[in-house]
Amino acid sequence: MDDEDFRALIEVVAEELSLSGAPDLADERHYTVTNPETGEIELYDPQKRLIEMLNAFERHLAIQDRSVAETSLNVIRRMVLGEGPSRAAVELADDRGPREIDLADAPDLAELRHDITRIVHRLMEDGFRFGEDA
Repeated sequence: MDDEDFRALIEVVAEELSLSGAPDLADERHYTVTNPETGEIELYDPQKRLIEMLNAFERHLAIQDRSVAETSLNVIRRMVLGEGPSRAAVELADDRGPREIDLADAPDLAELRHDITRIVHRLMEDGFRFGEDA
Protein backbone atom coordinates (compact mmCIF):
# COMPACT_ATOMS: atom_id res chain seq x y z
CA MET A 1 0.00 0.00 0.00
CA ASP A 2 1.19 3.52 -0.73
CA ASP A 3 0.41 6.89 0.88
CA GLU A 4 -2.58 7.47 -1.42
CA ASP A 5 -4.11 4.17 -0.30
CA PHE A 6 -3.66 5.17 3.33
CA ARG A 7 -5.17 8.61 2.68
CA ALA A 8 -8.21 6.95 1.11
CA LEU A 9 -8.56 4.70 4.16
CA ILE A 10 -8.23 7.73 6.45
CA GLU A 11 -11.19 9.33 4.66
CA VAL A 12 -13.28 6.19 5.13
CA VAL A 13 -12.30 5.86 8.80
CA ALA A 14 -12.98 9.57 9.41
CA GLU A 15 -16.49 9.17 7.97
CA GLU A 16 -17.10 6.08 10.11
CA LEU A 17 -15.83 7.90 13.21
CA SER A 18 -18.29 10.67 12.51
CA LEU A 19 -21.14 8.19 12.10
CA SER A 20 -20.07 6.46 15.32
CA GLY A 21 -20.32 9.66 17.34
CA ALA A 22 -16.56 10.23 17.56
CA PRO A 23 -15.75 12.77 14.82
CA ASP A 24 -13.09 14.49 16.96
CA LEU A 25 -10.92 11.38 16.71
CA ALA A 26 -10.37 12.15 13.03
CA ASP A 27 -9.23 15.74 13.64
CA GLU A 28 -5.72 16.26 12.23
CA ARG A 29 -4.57 18.20 15.29
CA HIS A 30 -4.31 14.90 17.19
CA TYR A 31 -1.87 13.43 14.67
CA THR A 32 1.00 15.88 14.44
CA VAL A 33 4.61 16.10 15.48
CA THR A 34 6.93 19.09 15.80
CA ASN A 35 9.86 18.92 13.41
CA PRO A 36 12.95 19.28 15.64
CA GLU A 37 14.92 21.01 12.89
CA THR A 38 12.37 23.58 11.77
CA GLY A 39 10.06 23.77 14.78
CA GLU A 40 7.10 23.44 12.43
CA ILE A 41 4.14 21.21 13.19
CA GLU A 42 3.83 18.41 10.66
CA LEU A 43 1.10 15.86 10.10
CA TYR A 44 2.03 12.20 10.70
CA ASP A 45 2.66 10.21 7.58
CA PRO A 46 -0.61 8.62 6.33
CA GLN A 47 0.11 5.09 7.56
CA LYS A 48 0.99 6.21 11.09
CA ARG A 49 -2.00 8.56 11.15
CA LEU A 50 -4.39 5.77 10.16
CA ILE A 51 -2.98 3.46 12.82
CA GLU A 52 -3.19 6.16 15.48
CA MET A 53 -6.80 6.94 14.48
CA LEU A 54 -7.75 3.29 14.81
CA ASN A 55 -5.99 3.01 18.17
CA ALA A 56 -7.83 6.11 19.40
CA PHE A 57 -11.13 4.60 18.29
CA GLU A 58 -10.35 1.35 20.10
CA ARG A 59 -9.65 3.31 23.31
CA HIS A 60 -12.88 5.29 22.77
CA LEU A 61 -14.77 2.01 22.55
CA ALA A 62 -12.99 0.58 25.61
CA ILE A 63 -14.37 3.43 27.71
CA GLN A 64 -17.89 2.35 26.75
CA ASP A 65 -17.31 -1.43 26.80
CA ARG A 66 -19.29 -3.41 29.35
CA SER A 67 -16.66 -6.19 29.36
CA VAL A 68 -13.91 -3.71 30.36
CA ALA A 69 -16.11 -2.40 33.18
CA GLU A 70 -16.89 -5.92 34.38
CA THR A 71 -13.21 -6.87 34.39
CA SER A 72 -12.29 -3.68 36.24
CA LEU A 73 -15.04 -4.16 38.84
CA ASN A 74 -13.87 -7.72 39.46
CA VAL A 75 -10.33 -6.49 40.10
CA ILE A 76 -11.62 -3.81 42.48
CA ARG A 77 -13.80 -6.35 44.32
CA ARG A 78 -10.77 -8.61 44.87
CA MET A 79 -8.75 -5.69 46.26
CA VAL A 80 -11.24 -4.12 48.68
CA LEU A 81 -12.67 -5.39 51.93
CA GLY A 82 -16.33 -6.17 51.74
CA GLU A 83 -18.38 -6.42 48.61
CA GLY A 84 -16.98 -3.56 46.57
CA PRO A 85 -18.76 -1.74 43.74
CA SER A 86 -21.24 -3.54 41.54
CA ARG A 87 -21.91 -0.89 38.89
CA ALA A 88 -19.93 1.68 36.95
CA ALA A 89 -20.82 4.66 34.81
CA VAL A 90 -18.80 6.88 32.52
CA GLU A 91 -19.56 10.44 31.49
CA LEU A 92 -18.62 11.36 27.94
CA ALA A 93 -18.60 14.85 26.51
CA ASP A 94 -18.89 15.50 22.81
CA ASP A 95 -20.51 18.02 20.48
CA ARG A 96 -23.91 16.98 21.88
CA GLY A 97 -22.79 17.80 25.40
CA PRO A 98 -22.13 15.51 28.34
CA ARG A 99 -23.89 12.17 28.56
CA GLU A 100 -23.65 9.37 31.08
CA ILE A 101 -23.42 5.72 30.13
CA ASP A 102 -24.29 3.04 32.67
CA LEU A 103 -21.76 0.39 31.74
CA ALA A 104 -23.96 -2.40 33.12
CA ASP A 105 -26.35 -1.58 30.26
CA ALA A 106 -23.62 -0.92 27.69
CA PRO A 107 -22.88 -3.37 24.88
CA ASP A 108 -20.00 -5.82 25.00
CA LEU A 109 -17.57 -4.30 22.50
CA ALA A 110 -14.72 -6.75 23.06
CA GLU A 111 -15.08 -8.42 19.65
CA LEU A 112 -15.18 -5.09 17.80
CA ARG A 113 -12.16 -3.84 19.75
CA HIS A 114 -10.34 -7.08 18.95
CA ASP A 115 -11.09 -6.59 15.23
CA ILE A 116 -9.70 -3.05 15.32
CA THR A 117 -6.56 -4.26 17.08
CA ARG A 118 -6.13 -7.01 14.47
CA ILE A 119 -6.43 -4.42 11.67
CA VAL A 120 -3.80 -2.25 13.36
CA HIS A 121 -1.42 -5.20 13.61
CA ARG A 122 -1.94 -5.99 9.92
CA LEU A 123 -1.17 -2.37 9.02
CA MET A 124 1.94 -2.49 11.17
CA GLU A 125 3.14 -5.58 9.33
CA ASP A 126 3.44 -3.35 6.30
CA GLY A 127 6.52 -1.70 7.80
CA PHE A 128 5.31 0.83 10.36
CA ARG A 129 6.58 0.50 13.91
CA PHE A 130 5.74 2.73 16.85
CA GLY A 131 8.50 5.04 17.92
CA GLU A 132 9.68 5.87 14.41
CA ASP A 133 9.57 9.46 13.27
CA ALA A 134 6.46 10.54 11.41
